[in-house]
Amino acid sequence: MSNQLYWGDLHSHCSISYGHGTLPQALVRARQQLDFCSVTGHAFWPDMPTDRKVYAEIIDYHNQGFATCARNWPELIRLHREGTEGGKFVALPSYEWHSLKYGDHNIYSPLPDLPLKDAPDLPAMREVARAVNGIAIPHHIGYAKGYRGINWDEYREDVSPFVEIFSLHGCSLSTDAAYPMLHDMGPRDFGSTAEEGWRRGHKFGIVGGTDHHAAYPGSHGDGRMGVFAESLTRKGLMNAFKARRVYAATGDKIDARLHINDAWIGDTFKAPGERNIQISVKGIDALDQVRLLKNGRILKRFFPENGKPDTGVYRLRLTWGWGRKSELVNWQASLSLSRGRIRQLDTCFSGQAVVAPKTENDELNANTDEENLPHAVLEHTERSLAWRSVTSGNLTMRHATTQSLSLEVEAPLNTEVLIEVNGHTYTHELGDLVNQARSHFLRGWLTEAIQIGPAVPLNECQVEAFLKDQPEKDVDIYRLEVAQKNGQWAWLTPIWTER
Repeated sequence: MSNQLYWGDLHSHCSISYGHGTLPQALVRARQQLDFCSVTGHAFWPDMPTDRKVYAEIIDYHNQGFATCARNWPELIRLHREGTEGGKFVALPSYEWHSLKYGDHNIYSPLPDLPLKDAPDLPAMREVARAVNGIAIPHHIGYAKGYRGINWDEYREDVSPFVEIFSLHGCSLSTDAAYPMLHDMGPRDFGSTAEEGWRRGHKFGIVGGTDHHAAYPGSHGDGRMGVFAESLTRKGLMNAFKARRVYAATGDKIDARLHINDAWIGDTFKAPGERNIQISVKGIDALDQVRLLKNGRILKRFFPENGKPDTGVYRLRLTWGWGRKSELVNWQASLSLSRGRIRQLDTCFSGQAVVAPKTENDELNANTDEENLPHAVLEHTERSLAWRSVTSGNLTMRHATTQSLSLEVEAPLNTEVLIEVNGHTYTHELGDLVNQARSHFLRGWLTEAIQIGPAVPLNECQVEAFLKDQPEKDVDIYRLEVAQKNGQWAWLTPIWTER
């Protein structure tokens, strides 16, 4: 099986239903950083609250959004079809079906034309998905049952091969997972977590998706998914989705792989004797740890090798932003190396953090998302790159609006790293940036700033491991979690191994 790793976001929104920004903006931004995406229309809510004394605003903006989605549905279908280029980028149309009782689900199909159809309950909605050879994917599952969290009593794996566990809403993996759920919809409840679903015997994969409401699929730090597929086509992706060859990531494109014998993540297979477990992780920043779990408990932790400063290959991070959140700052910047080369470039661009429609009373940043591409790499050669960006200050002290690039650089330690930004020039030797960052304010205290570094030796970003294990239960559940030191995570779908 010649699977390739592709990156996408199946859950984002824009003004085509309710939200901000246009669908063309969303698609061009997705194509900048992802291999596939879906811009989802808010469409139906059969058990929406009816008490207008309490929920009038909720009722009205949802109904208005649903009407807008229905009116714009032909355009959504057309633009997703036109935005797809097999082998280069795939745009899958989708719509969202809300439910207090069953939890929210998004409906997807491998077909370019997806009919917009409602259903009174989840069993009926599953039939709607089956009719188009599609899938119905639950999201923000960690909210309590009956409050738009998942209802494991009603879950069926054939139409819902995976669930979304990470987004702007937080992480629904477990009670103690990183990123708590802080939205006004409430805290996470263990009975609705992925761990509880696996404990009940359900087999499903896990993914990240931004649930971004301002036309920015794949907004860095808000949720992404990796998928191992045989081809970057509608059919190739849907086959991989249904096989559960998917995993969740917060933002950094962490290439994480777990194999047991010849099995891939998402597989169920028999291994009554000794099991050969192979782990491969390639982060884009320093790894904190890699955890192999078996039946919900940590079987073994893995750590990267201690880096040697002269390894010759580094992951170099550039981060810019800060300043006052009411002020827009336009950036024109470039980087050049005196020697060596840039082997790989990863953009870590994000949109404004919007998970619900804004109101006039919201405390908001200056709008950085008016341009089709607020952030863009303009030039990229072996030893240089140039980019532009627009930022405002961080939304809160716990919610960054900074932007960044991650470069894989092969160069000696005496290489000069030259940064030119908005008329300022900063030079550092690569060796002075190893595992440490340097900051520069462009206009003095409380103004915009750029952070150069750290440069992390490549072997501190990677883990390769092989081990053997024996059966414990009739069905053993193995899965992998990856944590980088910068707070970025990846969580892999399990492998179910039968005795």
